[in-house]
Amino acid sequence: MLDLTQYASPLVAAILILSLSLLIPRLRKRHLPYPPGPSRLPIIGNLLDMPSDQAWLTYQKWSDDFGSDIIHVDVMGSHMIVLNSAKGTGELLDKRSSIYSDRPRMTALDLVGFTEFHHGVYPYGDRWRRMRHVFLSNFHPTTFRSSETRAAGRLLRNLLFTPENFAEHLKHMTGQVVLSIAYGIDARSEHDPYLIAAEKMADAVDLGSTLEARLLDMIPWLIYLPSWFPGLSTKRKARKIRSSILNTLETPYAVVKAAVASGTAGTSVAAKMISQLDVNSTQEEIWNSKAIPGLLHLVGADTTVSALHTFILAMTLYSEVQRKGQAEIDSVTGGSRIPDFSDQEALPYVSAILKELLRWHPVGPLGVPHRVMQDDVYEGYFIPAGSIIIPNVWAILRDPVAFPEPDRFYPERWLSPDAPTFPDHVWGYGRRVCQGRSMAQDVIWVGITSILATFNITAVEGKPPKGAYTSDMISSPEPFVTHITPRSDAAADLIHLTAKTT
Repeated sequence: MLDLTQYASPLVAAILILSLSLLIPRLRKRHLPYPPGPSRLPIIGNLLDMPSDQAWLTYQKWSDDFGSDIIHVDVMGSHMIVLNSAKGTGELLDKRSSIYSDRPRMTALDLVGFTEFHHGVYPYGDRWRRMRHVFLSNFHPTTFRSSETRAAGRLLRNLLFTPENFAEHLKHMTGQVVLSIAYGIDARSEHDPYLIAAEKMADAVDLGSTLEARLLDMIPWLIYLPSWFPGLSTKRKARKIRSSILNTLETPYAVVKAAVASGTAGTSVAAKMISQLDVNSTQEEIWNSKAIPGLLHLVGADTTVSALHTFILAMTLYSEVQRKGQAEIDSVTGGSRIPDFSDQEALPYVSAILKELLRWHPVGPLGVPHRVMQDDVYEGYFIPAGSIIIPNVWAILRDPVAFPEPDRFYPERWLSPDAPTFPDHVWGYGRRVCQGRSMAQDVIWVGITSILATFNITAVEGKPPKGAYTSDMISSPEPFVTHITPRSDAAADLIHLTAKTT
């Protein structure tokens, strides 16, 4: 029989050395301070400091007050790290993406069913990788530019007849695009039931951006309290939204599935994915064919409609920018047609307007949160594993060093030789960057170019917009009034001509 006693001491020593080698670095990290932040109270930490409205402004102020681009908040033992600089997001979310690519649990979005089909909020892992690969394999943005151009033409017609309803017309345009891409459905009416159903998802996303929802994420045991408990209205609201969202995934999918079976399906992401299924397809493959079109349908329009709404606001407030954009378009088209995607390179100022829209008021002022998977150190500060990481996109894109006069809408800043190529912070970071960003940029570009080519946007006398924005996860301008009129009789004729072909 083998005598193991002769190996005991070396084995114990080896285990001890290995344990210490793993433990000592962690102990050293724990002796480092947390990043600066507001003073914490016993037990509840910073619970009472959490902002309820436009949190990005509070986080930016804390960054200024503490002289640090990284801020630490503790809510009853849960840690949140806010990154207020491009340096911080670049170092942690991009360069160290191997440990910063997880998502925290987003309780409100989970309750409404959002996390069942949106791989953008899946935990980091194999399921997320597979879904991401399937999405990229079946979604080719330039394939659908004709749908975007057609929707822009209808937008112009609607603005011509009822310009005061511009906010609804923008929703209709972006909703048309995503329905066409996802399912091949042509939603001509603003009252189309599929478009109305998609608005339920906007309600769900907004629900996830409230202070109550953020506290549910940071104090997980709150979810076990009854929904009638004060401050837990999120649970009640989520139940009302959940069934309608999951039903919305089923109905258009069933229509396309029947069309594929009969050989009458048009071009769409759903049709392509359904046609790839066979008797050997796994349950995951079948679910993906339903989830990915559903993702495009239910969340694909939010960011684009917010950006286009900001465009109308910016043109109302900055008439000189509008005139420059119109002059550039006229120099390319001669006023005889509406620009198309082949004109993009010839319209650098219009492209600069698009970039400035996304910088001036980013559609998501606080980026989608990340979660760090292991202890880390940044700038001498300890970041514990499991911390929620919040990129403050607003603060980054309002940095006065990178963007002088940050409150000013100034497209020229993107035309200088040393200008950044794009406000990429809008679309996320590292391995979690938005995969639909190219489509979103195309929709915004064709929308603003078509409007500039044909309409003048001017402030209503005595009623200048205040420029206020909502506090939602996807932040949009508060309602305002503006004048939208054809640039000329020829422009109105051009709109009518375009309408006949759309």
